[in-house]
Amino acid sequence: MTILKSQVFGRSLIGVYLSGNNSRIFHPPTVLKTTLKKFRTTFEEPLSPLTINNSNLLGVYMVSNKNGVIVPNLIRDDELSLLKSTVDGEINIGVLKSIDNAFGNLILCNDKGAIISTFIKNNKKEVEDALNVETVVYEFADSRLPGSISLANNHGCVVTPLANDDEIEFISSILKVDETDVSTINRGMPYLSSGAVVNDKSGVFGVDSTGPEMMRLSNVLNL
Repeated sequence: MTILKSQVFGRSLIGVYLSGNNSRIFHPPTVLKTTLKKFRTTFEEPLSPLTINNSNLLGVYMVSNKNGVIVPNLIRDDELSLLKSTVDGEINIGVLKSIDNAFGNLILCNDKGAIISTFIKNNKKEVEDALNVETVVYEFADSRLPGSISLANNHGCVVTPLANDDEIEFISSILKVDETDVSTINRGMPYLSSGAVVNDKSGVFGVDSTGPEMMRLSNVLNL
C-alpha cells in the first residue's frame, strides 16, 4: 500500500487529470517527467498517456474498472486507436453517446458495482455492458453527480459529508464495499474524485489535503 500527495500542472486536482483502476493509470502526455517518476514509484500498474478530444481532463471524461473503460464519443479516432492498443483487448471499451459526457462525474464505480446519474439513465445498459457490473441509477446528497462527490475502490468508498446514513448504506450495498463514510479532500472540498486517483493498492492525493483528511481517506479506502 502506497500513498502520495502531489500536484498535476501545479494544481491539487489530481483526479481531474488522471484516471485509473487496478490494471492501469491513464495520464495526460504532458505531465512532467519528474511527476510521472513519482507516480511510477507509487503505482505498481503501468502508466499510459492519453487525451480525449485533445483534452487533458481524463478524470472528467472517463471512468473504468477491471472489466472496462467508458469514454465519450467525442474521443478522436487516433485517441481511440491508442486506447485500444493500450488495453490490447484485455478490457471492454464503451464509447457512449450522450449530451452529458463528463462520465467521471456521472458514474461512481468499482469492480463490483456502479451508480450512475439520471443524466445518463438512457445509457444504463451500455454502462453495465462495458463495466460488467450491476448498475443502478441513483443520486444522493442532493447532487446529480455521483461520480464527482465520491471516491471508491473495492475496499471502501468516501462520499461528501452531505450524504445521509440511508444513502451511505445503499452505496455500500451496490459497490459491495466494507465501509462507506464521509470525508472531504484538498482542505474541505466535497468533490472527492477531483482530488485523487486510487485503486486497491495505491493512491495519489492532492497536496492540499490535510492530515485528518488523509487519515480518513486512507482508512476508509484501506490504503
